[in-house]
Amino acid sequence: MQTTPPPHANTPAVDGQVRRRALLRGAAIGAGSVVLLARHGRAAADKPEYGGKLRVAYNLAPGSLDPTLAVSGGDTFYWKQAYDVLIDNDQRLTPRPDRSLAESWDLSDSRAVTLKLRKGVTFHDGTAFNAGAVKATIDRILDPATRSAARAEISPVERVEAVEEHLVRLHLSRPWGPATTMLGGRAGAINSPSAVKALGVDYRFRPSGTGPFKVAEFVSGSMVRLVRNEHYWGRDEAGNPLPYLDEIVLNIVPDQTVQTNALKAGEMDLVFLPYRDAPQFQDKPGYNVNVFENAGTVYVLLYNRSKPPLDNINLRLAIAHAVNPAAINKAAYFGRASVATGGMWPPSTWAYDGTVPRPSYNPAKAREYLALGGRPNGFEVDAVSYPSEANTPSAEIVRAQLAAVGIKMNLRMYDVTTASEKFYYGGEAPLYLSGWGHVPEPSSSNMLYRSNGYYNASKLPDARLDALLDAGESTVDIAQRKAIYRKVDEIVLGEAMATPLIYGTAYAAAPKRVRGLESVFTYDIRMYLHRLWLEKT
Repeated sequence: MQTTPPPHANTPAVDGQVRRRALLRGAAIGAGSVVLLARHGRAAADKPEYGGKLRVAYNLAPGSLDPTLAVSGGDTFYWKQAYDVLIDNDQRLTPRPDRSLAESWDLSDSRAVTLKLRKGVTFHDGTAFNAGAVKATIDRILDPATRSAARAEISPVERVEAVEEHLVRLHLSRPWGPATTMLGGRAGAINSPSAVKALGVDYRFRPSGTGPFKVAEFVSGSMVRLVRNEHYWGRDEAGNPLPYLDEIVLNIVPDQTVQTNALKAGEMDLVFLPYRDAPQFQDKPGYNVNVFENAGTVYVLLYNRSKPPLDNINLRLAIAHAVNPAAINKAAYFGRASVATGGMWPPSTWAYDGTVPRPSYNPAKAREYLALGGRPNGFEVDAVSYPSEANTPSAEIVRAQLAAVGIKMNLRMYDVTTASEKFYYGGEAPLYLSGWGHVPEPSSSNMLYRSNGYYNASKLPDARLDALLDAGESTVDIAQRKAIYRKVDEIVLGEAMATPLIYGTAYAAAPKRVRGLESVFTYDIRMYLHRLWLEKT
């Protein structure tokens, strides 16, 4: 294993003068409790060792390695390793210019975001990163023909202007409160325009970003192999070039029992632990376990309100009252998650409000709504979902609970990409039993609740919600924003547009020779792998 840094291009100096003003003062918010339960005996200041291959298991297959075309939250796990973003954020949603493609940004104009871009950065295909690339990427997102899920994340952006080679301006239709957060997600992951044009549809799985790792190989249903970007610009806090690893193999392993067995056998180096297996690794001296408590994926019932029979609000409310999330937590999550007590934002986020009125488990109330909906003896409803350690038993529990009040749920299981496409755009079923990734910034709900949002399967005009979502994006003050998103929750929960059931907890486990595990969780409970390194054995 190498102990000296690989050759890297010179790293440009970071401009620390970031003009953020009041907009940014509201962004430094809590994003969950991250705890490293089993710690390594050596000092945290040990100098990282270069080289080696990390083998990672993940249960969801990617639908796209191009973030512009990414559909499911599972895609994020893959593309984050190959891309930088315009404005990177730490776990508390505090922007980090030292980790961003933009060295600085000016938000003083309420109708524009001006970004000074980092110089000396190249895409994996060797072409230069510049303002033209930012414009091309965001123009592609904004083009309705692209059908990018990221479009709703940047809805205030009207046009992009490449002012100079390394200066870009986003012109806005209204003030944009969460700009720094949204430009840290899919919309801020910049693609090589040359590669997009040259590869066409093949670019989806042969992307060219600027990140620490390059996609070297993709085998559908099997794995994604990443190799070190030898020309990566990034450095760690001590000035050492990133990344440390030579290679990462992201293995697609749908069965999480197989994952944990592979971890025990030394065949994998890093996994997200299933709930049932977390304690045995937390108690083993040979492993480190990083825990992100009460901040993982939200398990949720999503409704297509334009498709019978769930175009009937009373029948949706009947479903919402018929499901017992406490039973789901006990049986499918081994009691290690928590019952949802608010909306789509868990207690680790500033937008969480546990006092908002929402449907709760009450079979008698469910039968009342069945009668109000004209179906006193129940009804049939089609549903889609995708298999996972928790999803599969949760779906069966939901089906049994609905049957107890006379609702027959016809469930079809697909892989996550297919299930999402069939629900959000295929109209195959009016009910989706799904996970919603942890995103502390509530304006991410634009994708789900806005009339034209990518994840709004109903696509029904709703001036109330659109106005509230506009106000939430346009407001800087956190207290005011929280009041706005409470009103969003009151509508969404009260009319059963979505019914969150479980707030999850995430566990990442690795043998102790895998160092840097405390850095692995991002604010959205995905993984950054470029600060991990392997200790010599």
